[in-house]
Amino acid sequence: MIRTITKRKLPIVLMLLMAFNARAQNARDKKMQWFADAKLGIFIHWGIYAVNGISESWAFFNNYTPHELYMKQLEGFSASKYDPAVWANLIKESGAKYAVITSKHHDGVSLWDTRAPGATTTLAHSKARRDVLSPFITALKSTGLKTGIYYSLPDWSYQNYDVFTRDRKRYALKDEPQRWKTFLNYYQQQLNELSINYRPDLIWFDGNWEHSNTEWEAQKTRELLQKHNPNIIINSRLDEHGDYETPEQGVPVLRPAADYWELCYTMNDSWGYQPFDTKYKSSNMIIRTLVDCISMGGNLLLDIGPKADGTIPYQQVQLLKDLGRWTKKHAAAIYGIQAGIPAGHVNAKTALSKDKKNLFIYLDYQENAGIVLEGIQSKIVEANVVGYKGSGLSYKSFGSDGYLLKVLPAAYDKDVTVLHLRFDEPLKTSDPTAAKAIAMPTDEAWVFKHTEIFDHTLPGIPAGHYQGNTLLSADRQTLYLFVEGKPTGPIVLKGIKNNISRVRVVGEGTILPYEIYNKLYWSKIPGIVYIPVPEVKLDKQLTVIAVLLDGPIELYREKVGAIESNM
Repeated sequence: MIRTITKRKLPIVLMLLMAFNARAQNARDKKMQWFADAKLGIFIHWGIYAVNGISESWAFFNNYTPHELYMKQLEGFSASKYDPAVWANLIKESGAKYAVITSKHHDGVSLWDTRAPGATTTLAHSKARRDVLSPFITALKSTGLKTGIYYSLPDWSYQNYDVFTRDRKRYALKDEPQRWKTFLNYYQQQLNELSINYRPDLIWFDGNWEHSNTEWEAQKTRELLQKHNPNIIINSRLDEHGDYETPEQGVPVLRPAADYWELCYTMNDSWGYQPFDTKYKSSNMIIRTLVDCISMGGNLLLDIGPKADGTIPYQQVQLLKDLGRWTKKHAAAIYGIQAGIPAGHVNAKTALSKDKKNLFIYLDYQENAGIVLEGIQSKIVEANVVGYKGSGLSYKSFGSDGYLLKVLPAAYDKDVTVLHLRFDEPLKTSDPTAAKAIAMPTDEAWVFKHTEIFDHTLPGIPAGHYQGNTLLSADRQTLYLFVEGKPTGPIVLKGIKNNISRVRVVGEGTILPYEIYNKLYWSKIPGIVYIPVPEVKLDKQLTVIAVLLDGPIELYREKVGAIESNM
């Protein structure tokens, strides 16, 4: 009898669970909407590490400098030229819709006047003798941007967490449970203060890898934050209690599976201010990285590292201003849109409006012969170049589902040109890759010049690693990249595990330089390869670049997650 009743009730229980899950998902989607629409945020790493220009917290963790000397930087942290309104206005000018600032890094130095017992603060212990967090939050809110606060879960300087380095391990929690409880009270008091004082829209945790969810009391922490703001957004570094994923430094090859994600990314190779790290990416690279994130439905959280006096390095200021030029011009193709159509329809990144009636095509090259768009079953009713006065774009159909798009030369943007196509219905597509071969010139001179790509080559690499067509040599050690038109910047390769031996122009032998960015020497995640192709070396019909590898090609297609060490 009991079994019979249980079976009868089971469908009802399942229906109730489904209804509950649907309501929870709807509530989550509603609170995440501003974040999903924002696309661009600015990360700010500011702390005493800017005094000597060394790695934030990791400098003493890795024993590069003694903890005592690291903390002596408090004596040089002056904030003497700090103008939070200048920061906030510059962030707004960049086109960002939110900012995330470090309130406390792993070194335990709090930038606000925390009342948590035993805390180290800029007000009480630094040369500045002031709370430097509050003025920025006030200035940021006055611009209308959303407020994000970074908070490090570990505190490597707090006595009840323990001074923690690579060689000196923390105490065993089971041996000193009261000591750990004191630390939990300390960090939760700080979060309580941040919530009450600043009413943040987002909390950006870091350092969760050092303990389990249970040890951090993650559920209690989430509930504490939600008590002050039921719509608080929390990043994934509170493990299962976060709202969105945070890949770090490595631009994903494949679109992340999470509904919401954000790439946190440095302008050079450092989070905080390091004067001798001059390996800055160009504004072209940064803009194209933003486009990469937009096309995969994510956000870019671009980092700046102010100096100890509160000024922002001029290289970073200029990059933000350059970014602002592009975002202002192309706002319609940035905010409030969704991931685009799968690769293969067009040689470009894409995005869609929420109603899927508008397709945005992001061109990082100029092609006067026309842009081929295939596998499109819906009818175009409007076409234009975003940010250009006038249409700037013509089109004609071919076959059953193709369009040839022609951009007026004057309408091209120097970094990324955005084409806008409006359809008469939510966009319907067909598979553009079925039995599709690479379209190559048939001119005899071109074929003769490029003989090697016709000799026993194999199909190339999957989409995501390179924007464009590719082939592989028979031994899989040479990757051929097809370059259409005139690139606006270096061509880009992602997710190549191999070392590169040489890069050359096929058919005429010119050796090309290349640079690798965001390759952390201790990480298995490959860096991003940038290959500048001089305009004088571009073939008028189709350019082919050969990349010689140190062995058969190996691809990185794994999930890019948080960095759990900085050796």
